[in-house]
Amino acid sequence: MTEPSKKKISVVVIGGGLAGIAAAMRLSKRGYAVTLVETRKRLGGRATSFVDPTNEQLVDNCQHVLMGCCTNLIDLYEELNVADRIEWHRTLYFTSLENPGHVDVLTAGGLPAPMHMSMSLMKFKTLTFREKVAISRAMVSMMRLGRQSRCDLHNTSFGDWLRQNNQPQSTIEKFWATIIVSAINETLDNVACDYALQVFQDGFLCNADAYVMGIAGVPLVELYDSAEQAIADAGGQVKLSTSADEFEFDKTSGRIKSLKLTNGESLEADAFICTVPFDRLEKLCPPSMPEIDSRLKRLDGFGVSPILGIHLWFEGVVMDFPHIVFMHSPVQWVFNKGSEQKENESGESVSAQHLHCVISAAHDLMDTSGDDIVDMAVNEIRKAFPDSEAHLIHGRAIKEKRATFSARPGIESLRAPTRGDIKNLYLAGDWCRSGWPATMEGAVRTGYMAAAAVLGDNDETVDPLVPNLPDSRLYGMIARP
Repeated sequence: MTEPSKKKISVVVIGGGLAGIAAAMRLSKRGYAVTLVETRKRLGGRATSFVDPTNEQLVDNCQHVLMGCCTNLIDLYEELNVADRIEWHRTLYFTSLENPGHVDVLTAGGLPAPMHMSMSLMKFKTLTFREKVAISRAMVSMMRLGRQSRCDLHNTSFGDWLRQNNQPQSTIEKFWATIIVSAINETLDNVACDYALQVFQDGFLCNADAYVMGIAGVPLVELYDSAEQAIADAGGQVKLSTSADEFEFDKTSGRIKSLKLTNGESLEADAFICTVPFDRLEKLCPPSMPEIDSRLKRLDGFGVSPILGIHLWFEGVVMDFPHIVFMHSPVQWVFNKGSEQKENESGESVSAQHLHCVISAAHDLMDTSGDDIVDMAVNEIRKAFPDSEAHLIHGRAIKEKRATFSARPGIESLRAPTRGDIKNLYLAGDWCRSGWPATMEGAVRTGYMAAAAVLGDNDETVDPLVPNLPDSRLYGMIARP
């Protein structure tokens, strides 16, 4: 006599960004009936691409990078069979616009972590000897503080911590701000100290491969197209160009019955994983849901921080570096996207170098016109590379006004855990509690955590996260836990 087949658990995932893709992929592989709902025409969320209507070219909304310490994001790329489309860079290039033409590099040498970048830092000519000593002293303080104790500093800003640790203002401006503003998308006095400390402890000190930078060698959106087919092959479905409207909530049972869509359709499921931003989640919830679930009561307490992406196409070559960090400049990063054939002002087809500039925490530029932003970025590039005679063909500024939540001191208390009082509602997204700031890695972690929670609630066990890179033996001897 054959045993009756086990009921297939149905899950609706709202949001096709990295958290939604991660959750859907995990559950699909376990045989769950997954329906992924995404408003946009393709998956990827904010880490995606669009067609520039002025030249019909597919461009990224903003340059997104990963590091060697992003173990869960790397795992997702492997699951999507796109890991080979990530280009890894072990050398990071820096230039100061107060000393145009000179380029410093940071790269790992032969010493074990945390000493692996010490020789490179000592050769960094943009920093004085006194500044290098101050940076080294602060790095030692970070290691002695340890990971557990950094959480006690969450209500302190990283700017305050640097001043308390006697960091010269010049070092703060040239080194600490250059790294942290780009990594966390907020100014030093508005960044919770523990988030910034994590960037250095886990990204630069503990393992010699942690700092290595990965950049997609294809438009970002192409990294996620395979997820749609993978979910379909597992018996699920992806509903693109489909917007969620509202949860249908049964207050008596304390469970969500269905998700109403703006097209009039209603999706019933055993579980719902919501990966949309906090402000979007708030609109999906009828008033009865926050009354029961404390995760939903303070969604209006988040602030946001913007990012500017500036695409520039030059006739001729501006720089040969794959990327470069600008110090003493409003522009923080410039990425070399290679050369393409484009028409110049005379209608001739020419080889054009595509540069992508990034300005994080761009609060002061949100009301500036796109043309003025392009002009500013071009001026900064010309300062950095004064010998280049390349001529700008086209420029486009992209404002991501709500790029990330503002990682200010005290914000951790608002970040939602995966589980809550509504038992079949699981939350994910970079704004949720992930153990990371607002990053692609953090988003993937919450997606994996939500999938693991659904599996656990259905009597299946799975390790929710891929392990971090191991600490080097020397780091383990120096640092506190």
